[in-house]
Amino acid sequence: MKKIWGLLPHSSFPGFRLLHIFIALLILSQIINSNMTSTDALEQTGIDNIVTWFHIISGLSLIILGTVLFSWMLLKRGVRYYYCWLFMDFTGIKKDLLTLREKSLPDAHSGGIAATVQGLGVLALLGVTLSGASWFLSDYFYLFSGVNTEIMIGLHKFLTSFIEIYFFAHGAMGLLHMIMSYFSLPDTE
Repeated sequence: MKKIWGLLPHSSFPGFRLLHIFIALLILSQIINSNMTSTDALEQTGIDNIVTWFHIISGLSLIILGTVLFSWMLLKRGVRYYYCWLFMDFTGIKKDLLTLREKSLPDAHSGGIAATVQGLGVLALLGVTLSGASWFLSDYFYLFSGVNTEIMIGLHKFLTSFIEIYFFAHGAMGLLHMIMSYFSLPDTE
């Protein structure tokens, strides 16, 4: 088990690992229960009400956790580490593509594919959670007209596609990287 734990990223900050795992589990629960949520269920009782409120509360929790994650990333490594492309710097991505062409997995580094994917994933997480919260607050508390709330829920559903793609692609890449690393490490147990 220690060998597997050691394969997770960010060994210098174990709290980040736990935050990462907790966010992943909350996102997975959001994906699973999203089709069972309903605005009408908020005023009712029963399983639909429980699932809908769980979706809302865990979504609000993801705003907090996503903000903590985003802040940690920027404080620990800076904007350029995750968003080199904003500065038109693609050298890290080119380096990783050359490494992949040699049938080897690149290490995480500033401006590389892993850093870029993580940076975009956190933005997707914040976008989908903030749009969902905006929709909930405006719909539940009647802050805007029905047309505006429909636009907000449409945006939320649109952005959800990005977080779902990111979740499964990032998870698959992470597991592949861990499996390949697991079999290349010597046994220490």
